[in-house]
Amino acid sequence: MTTADLTPVTALIAEREQWLLKRGKHSYGQGAAVLGLIGQPVQSSTVIGLFRQEDGHVLGCSVLLTAASAVPGWTAAELRERTWVVTMSHSHPAFSSDPIGWLMTMWVGDYAARQPDPPAWLRCRVPAVLVAHYRDQLGWQLVRTRHDREVGSVSLMQRRPESSHGAPALITSLIPVEAS
Repeated sequence: MTTADLTPVTALIAEREQWLLKRGKHSYGQGAAVLGLIGQPVQSSTVIGLFRQEDGHVLGCSVLLTAASAVPGWTAAELRERTWVVTMSHSHPAFSSDPIGWLMTMWVGDYAARQPDPPAWLRCRVPAVLVAHYRDQLGWQLVRTRHDREVGSVSLMQRRPESSHGAPALITSLIPVEAS
């Protein structure tokens, strides 16, 4: 994403946070971190977004960490494995009936698998209440659940990168595959 995406992503995050508040849930302040990374030349992190093709409306965004040296909860052995971390994900509440999380998961898995040196794992941390959704609907595997001082009970999940021949038909990627 570029700084041109800052305004629509800011709106998406604000709407998502309002949606959470109306349901008695809270955001963990990740929105500000996402916004701070947009357009920054950081080699190990990229803000990715899912945009509707016909009008460019932002449907979701995440941060993709391609160098995960210190992520809370993962063991030293797990962190030595080549891992990409998907974090700070936000989806637009107006499209909650659409499979935004599934599309983003499918794209990240396909994109990672197509790299010359793909990671062994894609990993994420999710609130424990979302484990069933991530496992049953998005194909993530539960590794373990732990207590985090800031967010409470979190579940560490992972999945292997996987090429999907259908992904390019559904999702156009503007991020090139890295040349080795």
